[in-house]
Amino acid sequence: MTSTLVLATGAISAATLAYALLDDGPIVRLWRWYEKVLDRHYSLLFLDRSASRDGALHIAVCFAMAIVSLFLGSLVLLMTVPVAVVIPVILLEKRQVAKSLLISEQLAPWLTVLANSLKSSPNITDAFSSSTDLVPSPLREEIDLLVKEVQLGEHLDRAMHRSAGRLKSPLYSSVMTTLLVARKSGGNLPKILEDSSDTLREMERLAGVVRTKTAEGKSQTFVLAILPFVMVAALQKVDPSMLPKLAESGLGQVILGISVALWLGSVALAYRIVQVDI
Repeated sequence: MTSTLVLATGAISAATLAYALLDDGPIVRLWRWYEKVLDRHYSLLFLDRSASRDGALHIAVCFAMAIVSLFLGSLVLLMTVPVAVVIPVILLEKRQVAKSLLISEQLAPWLTVLANSLKSSPNITDAFSSSTDLVPSPLREEIDLLVKEVQLGEHLDRAMHRSAGRLKSPLYSSVMTTLLVARKSGGNLPKILEDSSDTLREMERLAGVVRTKTAEGKSQTFVLAILPFVMVAALQKVDPSMLPKLAESGLGQVILGISVALWLGSVALAYRIVQVDI
């Protein structure tokens, strides 16, 4: 009876694994989604890296951590696996946010350069091209990509819309919208750009004040995020047999799963609370 149950369990597990590894199985679909996420971030950050290779390496490391934690019976190591799963995406998101903030700081000087270029050349495409070498990175790469798209036959309006959608920076999108409206309305574009440059400088000053005020809340969020792991490590040090017993029972595993889900939800909610838009 026992051998029959073992064989049945093994057959069900093998069938489930085979289905998951099919071309349209859940694991393959999840892998394709994760690969697309990495590839999108790499393209936005202009990183010359392979999303397939990095994704496969990351998944292999996470699986290895899970197997080692189960083999050693280390609950602390097992609890770090969910964190390791999301770390690459979080780091890429932080790099994207840092890039957007840096571009926001560079917009006001770039608008001044663009206004001066338009005074000598009324063609806005030529003004974009001439301003490329006069602005620092990462804004230079974005403007250079926009100019190259126009040179390859793309309409300037569509290239500007695509650039704004690619970067996902509210200030950058506002600048592109201002340029599009000013071009269609036929106003004094250099004067409009100079006024916009002054407005952006004031907005950037206010954004700096907000970032300073919310820095303490972000630090507290980080401390609260790592506090459960410190407590688990302390409990494991005091009584090494306490937490493994919790993981051995079905009810204990359910409690651990709920705890991890609540921790992830609370960290995400706290992160959203401290994100203030102006």
